[in-house]
Amino acid sequence: MNIRPAAESDAVAIADLCNQLGYLSTPEDVTRRLRQMQGFDHNALFVAEVDGRVAGWIHVIAFSLPEMDLHTEIGGLVVDEAYRSRGVGHLLVARAEAWAREHECSEIRVRCNVIRTWAHNFYECIGYENIKSQHTFRKQL
Repeated sequence: MNIRPAAESDAVAIADLCNQLGYLSTPEDVTRRLRQMQGFDHNALFVAEVDGRVAGWIHVIAFSLPEMDLHTEIGGLVVDEAYRSRGVGHLLVARAEAWAREHECSEIRVRCNVIRTWAHNFYECIGYENIKSQHTFRKQL
């Protein structure tokens, strides 16, 4: 298994993985988003490749807040259904944690939908602690 930075040539595979979790995305959507992300050093997208096939991806974002030191958040993590429970997610998270350390972040956080109990178990098994529950609000601009 190889963990590497994502490339535009991964757009089809990344879109397929987004769709597996219900985040409807086309390859064109992903290509546009990857281009938008290129100019921002405070984030990274990594893919896990198994036998030449993208088996998962993880997105990380570093930021600081007035009330919190520089830290990283996992923006998204998706592992192909065919590769789950094979260590792909664990390796992707390990790469994200390494990236956070490289960027001198004090901690790494992840938000997880309340209905994804299997994901909650995954994060707890690799040492993450549930620190709060919250609501997410949105306003279209």
